Amino acid sequence: MRSRSPRFLLVLALLASACSAAGAGVSVPTTAPSPAAPAPSPAPLPPLLGHGAHIAATIHRKIIVFREPDPASADFVLDTRNPFGQRTPLLVVDAERDAEDSPWYEVSLPIRPNGTTGWMRGYELRISRAEDRVVIDLSDRTLDRFRAGKLVDEFSVAVGSPDSPTTTGTFFVWAQVPQPNPYGPYGVYALGLSGFSDTFTEWAGSNGRIALHGTSDPGDRGQRVSHGCVRVYNPDMETLTDLPMGTPVVIRR
Repeated sequence: MRSRSPRFLLVLALLASACSAAGAGVSVPTTAPSPAAPAPSPAPLPPLLGHGAHIAATIHRKIIVFREPDPASADFVLDTRNPFGQRTPLLVVDAERDAEDSPWYEVSLPIRPNGTTGWMRGYELRISRAEDRVVIDLSDRTLDRFRAGKLVDEFSVAVGSPDSPTTTGTFFVWAQVPQPNPYGPYGVYALGLSGFSDTFTEWAGSNGRIALHGTSDPGDRGQRVSHGCVRVYNPDMETLTDLPMGTPVVIRR
């Protein structure tokens, strides 16, 4: 019989030793350990698809407004309820996270001067998409209503006279006010806006806030005859009464 070489005997000894160790309860890893699970990412801020794509409803009636996304920059307390007892959502202008990864939102404020914005803490807001949008063209004297990006209504309207032009800018529906007399100065309905006249600081007991409101005079359509508001013929205005609070309203030349 042929003798075994010393090298072959050494291999057998090593195999026997390995089997003995496994039988003694020593675990032999067969796969690489799983990598540690990554830390969860913070919830994304909503995409800001242009001014007015989202609106912010405040959880509480009164909310602190900050000059910048920093708890040390508190400016004043805003009462989000208008004089008609309605809570007003605000247009979102920008959003970012602070050093603590907390969300903040910059919103358009319904105060003078036009274009004033402020920052609010995300945990005090409910953010949603604005499905409706109104665009008023002062040159064409038209009002277009969009829903989900599609044109659903187009009307000829009256705008401010040369002495009291309608203010341009991006505003939002700040108040919904049914009118008792369709033949009165505001027609069947008025939608108060977040913006103000650049000409008047007050009229008819108001502080110069502009509005979309009805008119019973069909001859107003396409004319420059108002004190700065946008007059909508009553039958057309009736189709706008379902515009939600906070709806963005763009007024352009």
